[in-house]
Amino acid sequence: MRKEENFNDVEKLVDEALIAEPGFLLSDSFADLVAQKVSRKFAWQQYLHEFLIYLGVFVGAGVVWAAMSFIFFGADWHVWLDFAVSNAAIILGINIIVVFVLFADRVLLRYFLFRAETGNGLSKY
Repeated sequence: MRKEENFNDVEKLVDEALIAEPGFLLSDSFADLVAQKVSRKFAWQQYLHEFLIYLGVFVGAGVVWAAMSFIFFGADWHVWLDFAVSNAAIILGINIIVVFVLFADRVLLRYFLFRAETGNGLSKY
């Protein structure tokens, strides 16, 4: 019952706000600017979520491959651990490069191409 009263109060406030004239003037392109900002935000979120999905798939495939190596092929984890420790810098560097390239391809490149298509380039001139 209390939630319905709060909903009705909020609904009345919104109705009053929409009926009342604002005390300021908006530019003619205000709706276009809002639509551009919203579309840019949603595009950024979509590209970031897609990157995280790709990253999860690659990590999952690596985990499945490692598990299969241990279970089906009898891999010795001591050998793998020694190899990983002795080559930690190379392994870490390769992983950072792969994640950066994936991020640049899936997020940055697509986002900047989206901005260029919608006329929201980096330069105002």
